Amino acid sequence: MEISSKEISKDLILSHLKTLFFKKGYPENFLFWEKIFYFNYNNLEFTVEITLVVEEKRPLLILNYHSSKLGLASFERPTLSIARLFFNPLPYFAVLTNLQNYILLEVYPQKIKKGGEELIPDYKTIRSYQPPFEKPFNKDIEEKILAFYLSGG
Repeated sequence: MEISSKEISKDLILSHLKTLFFKKGYPENFLFWEKIFYFNYNNLEFTVEITLVVEEKRPLLILNYHSSKLGLASFERPTLSIARLFFNPLPYFAVLTNLQNYILLEVYPQKIKKGGEELIPDYKTIRSYQPPFEKPFNKDIEEKILAFYLSGG
């Protein structure tokens, strides 16, 4: 999908992503759209919306849409914090997209790939995925990173 200078409607974004995930074999009943999470840190309250959570008995993948044409990479670290703080067990993958560019974060070993829609693993692949290892993290640091990001810092 080509990005124009105009803001893309939420319906068009969701429609495009639904089509993409259906083409990759994901069952509709495992796709949870526009999930809302609440986060509190030092008397600050935040609402976090995740565009898509793919879940089958456990979270497999999360995806966030950002309209940014440039700087999509600036959302990588906060997205990792979201995966770590809101999901247990962790999702295998996190995806960032503006519908033109895609960033695939392999959450457990923290590997990053950049490209197009082809980066999103198909359903068969993600079901058989085995993370190589889980890199430990500090919850307090993740909370600080997310609070900093969400407060516009």
